[in-house]
Amino acid sequence: MNSKQIRAKLNNLFSKGLVRDTFWMFLAKGSGVIIQAIYFVIIARFLGAENYGSFIAVTALASLIFPFAGLGTEDILVQQVSVDKSLFNKYWGNTIFILIGNSSLIIILLLILSPYIFSTNISQITIAMILVADLICLGLLIACYKAFVAVGRVKKSAQLGVVYNSAKLIAAFCLVVFFSQPTITIWASLYLASSAIIVAVGIILVNRLVGSPKPDFSQITSDIKQGLFFSIASSASNINAHLDKTMLASMSTLTATGIYGSAYRFIDIGSIVLLSLFGVSYPKFFQHGASGIRGSFNFARRLLPFILIYGIVSSIGYLVFAPLVPVILGDEYTEAIAALRWLAPLPFIGAFQLLAADTLTGAGFQKVRSGVQVSAAVLNAGLNIWLIPLYSWQGAVWATLVSDSLRMVCLWLIVAFLLRRKKQVNIN
Repeated sequence: MNSKQIRAKLNNLFSKGLVRDTFWMFLAKGSGVIIQAIYFVIIARFLGAENYGSFIAVTALASLIFPFAGLGTEDILVQQVSVDKSLFNKYWGNTIFILIGNSSLIIILLLILSPYIFSTNISQITIAMILVADLICLGLLIACYKAFVAVGRVKKSAQLGVVYNSAKLIAAFCLVVFFSQPTITIWASLYLASSAIIVAVGIILVNRLVGSPKPDFSQITSDIKQGLFFSIASSASNINAHLDKTMLASMSTLTATGIYGSAYRFIDIGSIVLLSLFGVSYPKFFQHGASGIRGSFNFARRLLPFILIYGIVSSIGYLVFAPLVPVILGDEYTEAIAALRWLAPLPFIGAFQLLAADTLTGAGFQKVRSGVQVSAAVLNAGLNIWLIPLYSWQGAVWATLVSDSLRMVCLWLIVAFLLRRKKQVNIN
């Protein structure tokens, strides 16, 4: 094959929207992996296991609640605008209005309940700053991401992600350089400031490049009703991923929370490439799923080879390189070696979960997806209540592996059932 033929094949490859957009997202996420890894190491080392555990406990609670911040309206934005871009201003306006109003109410409620959830070592002002950053600011930032993705401007979404991660890294450097005795409250202040600045930039960019918000208040109730199923599914997924950290903080120790949270953070970093692929392909599932479950499934099959290879390689990598954790974070994180090895299968399991889940969502079976994910979340909570008091972070690991595996199996069984039913209908 000569150079002209190679160039022709490359041009043909990158002319395809999905591959081109995924390429941009990979570049952004690749730099994001490096930035997040540095930021994570700085925070974990300089705060120490207990303070880092406090931070993880609050952010884990925020992650559990986060899907209800916008009540799923950011997903409705993608669903509607990816098909008809003229609807952007209305759905963009509704998303911002619902997200800010609802998140503010949630934060007030959580602050009232915080003495019953967290250790007295975490002040209310610290909790408040982290919640504002991870509910209002992050919610608006995700809305900006999805606004760009919905109109096909994935490159801008990717660039905004890099800027956001860079701001967190700058905040971490500020913590080390300007404060000789870093505390969780100081870090929460820097964390909130960096989030707020980038969110302001993101909203300005969306308004200028895509369109300004023009909420349609008559549509608010309808958007919330449709979006609620997206919120439920996302919340259930987050429960599986983050409930254990909050429960560890209240049922075990903050040190155990820091150990488990640090190992899980490595899993999150390793999953970024897969999540970028699913982020880019999300609107495509709706477009292909317009013809039914067969259409979204056929699109999912195109992603399968990459997901299979990446899942296997990442899991093996965690098993091999786990002993480097205390070298990177410090000797007090030695137990995180075992935690990371136990968690090594999660990227593989999570990738196949998302593939089945987005196949169902794209074909209009969001309610079914939500039902499975809620059931898995209930199972995860029950296992954590049982296992954490007995086995600390080891119990949290087992609860996560069991609930995630069952969720993956159930989602694929439903996809198979729907495909078979569709085939029988076509035959008859």
